[in-house]
Amino acid sequence: MDSASNKLDEAVRSEEAAKAVSGLEAKYASHRRSQKLEDGTLRGIRVVVYRGWVAQGVARVHTRVIETPKLPEGGSRIPYWDVLNANLRRHVALAFPDTEVTVHLGEVTGTGITDRHGYASVQLEVPGLAPGWHEVQVTTSGDHDDSTEFTGTGRVLCPSPKAKFLVVSDLDDTVIRTGLDEGMVALRRTLFRDAHTRRAVPGMASLYRGLQRGVASKRGTTPPEPAFFYLSTGSWAFYEMLTQFLQLRGYPRGPLFLTDWGPSDRYITRSGEEHKKLALARLREAYPDTRLVLIGDSGQKDPEIYLDFARANPGAVAEIVIMRASDASAERTEELREQAVDFREEGIPFHVADDAMEAAEALHGAHLCDDMTMEEVETEMGAVF
Repeated sequence: MDSASNKLDEAVRSEEAAKAVSGLEAKYASHRRSQKLEDGTLRGIRVVVYRGWVAQGVARVHTRVIETPKLPEGGSRIPYWDVLNANLRRHVALAFPDTEVTVHLGEVTGTGITDRHGYASVQLEVPGLAPGWHEVQVTTSGDHDDSTEFTGTGRVLCPSPKAKFLVVSDLDDTVIRTGLDEGMVALRRTLFRDAHTRRAVPGMASLYRGLQRGVASKRGTTPPEPAFFYLSTGSWAFYEMLTQFLQLRGYPRGPLFLTDWGPSDRYITRSGEEHKKLALARLREAYPDTRLVLIGDSGQKDPEIYLDFARANPGAVAEIVIMRASDASAERTEELREQAVDFREEGIPFHVADDAMEAAEALHGAHLCDDMTMEEVETEMGAVF
């Protein structure tokens, strides 16, 4: 039985299966586009511009061209039905491949072509760009039947080269309560909740604002703000909800690293672990002289991913903080807590925290946040909503 199961698993994960599924998806999507263009039911085209980032004089802009989603207007008598409907519609939005896009950042422009799922990544040479957020504009080439150009706007972050560190944070069960280690609980929270109803991990927003503020010098001057990057194995379809959630809960703004859940010619589903490893490698290559504060949770592979990164890049990690994901991860959390002593003796600044207060204590002890941060975290955790 196990042998048959293993063979079936290998077949499903094979490149041949991926190509077959990917081909069927491409044909279906092409049929949908042709049909909508022929019968005039296309609702319009939306250009989504995700938060980008700048490193070593190069701006990285990620965008997607899709049909404007038809979202519910509200008023359903079934609890959470409108939210579920909107989340599902975002996932099945019709994408436009092979579309030329032009990216404008000030006087600098660059072009790219969308892939089979409508995504395009464009790099722009922007030497001397000042630290901070900068607006970018993305325009399609207007090669559809009506030759209309469609435009979207977004921002890219240029971190200060004088910042003492940058923060890389997981999202699920680190800042937003998801319950990925609780099976169906995670699915319910993901599909039936929106930015207003998703629960934050208490105290983490105050902690992140404290890290953003930094520790003032004896003269009272504060260091340049560190950049924040948020990692998740979630789909880009959740981008709007996640950015709204982060803003509503008062987290520092930052680019997001999400995944494309659609099949490709190489694999049907993406590896979340490889996605996070690749993101860390990209950030290390982009900012080789800036140390990283890595924050994740015990529910997935964050501890192993962060430890591997720290071992492969000696001196690159300022602190690692692993949050307890939920009661379902209590045993694993305790195992990590016991191992943390050995990791620190190895030279890896590894800490395990049951809540934001314990995390704040670890980061305060490393002189990465100030006394006010401790007070604000305690206040947020004691607040009644």
